[in-house]
Amino acid sequence: MRSMLFVPGDRPERFAKAAASGADAVILDLEDAVVPERRPYARTEIVQWLASAERRVPVWIRINAVETGDALPDLAAIVDGRPDGIVLPKARDGADVHRVDHWLEVLEARVGRARGSIGCCR
Repeated sequence: MRSMLFVPGDRPERFAKAAASGADAVILDLEDAVVPERRPYARTEIVQWLASAERRVPVWIRINAVETGDALPDLAAIVDGRPDGIVLPKARDGADVHRVDHWLEVLEARVGRARGSIGCCR
């Protein structure tokens, strides 16, 4: 991919415009671009948009870092929207990547997706 456009997850009015922008992928952000109080709203908006939008480009979700305690709630909320992948920020080591992979494996099974169908850890 040459270009990835980041969009705050709590700004759903920007999602479609980002997807039509010509970027190679869109990354809907739950991390730095969204204050903690708005994360539940952002998760809901992302899932609703993913469920209703015709995807022209891959849509990835940047979750919060593993150590924040928001990473698992982020994943649990958005996996139903069937994103193309997950961006894991601030991974401290391979254990963080393995933890997210394990969480994804369980959550993918919960929604009937094949293991590894959601890309991880860009």
